Amino acid sequence: MSGISNHYDTMTAVKSIIDGLALTGLTGGTVIQEVCIYQDGQTPLPFVSVSPYGPEKLGDELNDRDGAYYGVAVCIVAKPDVSSLEQRLGWRQTIRRNLHNQSMAGLNQNYNLEVEPSNVVEPRAWFDRNAFVSGFVVRAFFQEPRQ
Repeated sequence: MSGISNHYDTMTAVKSIIDGLALTGLTGGTVIQEVCIYQDGQTPLPFVSVSPYGPEKLGDELNDRDGAYYGVAVCIVAKPDVSSLEQRLGWRQTIRRNLHNQSMAGLNQNYNLEVEPSNVVEPRAWFDRNAFVSGFVVRAFFQEPRQ
């Protein structure tokens, strides 16, 4: 599963985990994007967007390795509809539970995923775009060998 980018490999692994959950009613599936975005009619709603998020963080881990921490935004995107709110919150909970404090064995040097909660419903998307967006950041922790 390893490619040339730990960050991209993490996004691919997160997408695979979400796809494997077979979330009922998620008609648009899971998509990898450069930025979480919805353009009317391009992707069926609802869907889950997986995209890079924020700057990576670096830290000292061991004498021969650096800690690299990559952010991945996971966002449920849908049309506002209070009648399906419970289902969407269930998706969010299921996704979070399957990502938080998990180690990704197929990702070289990865030792943990950590979910950083965000707004359950993003008000700007709701008011500005008439869209339901619910997301959080998954931080992937790696120990990368020094070059």
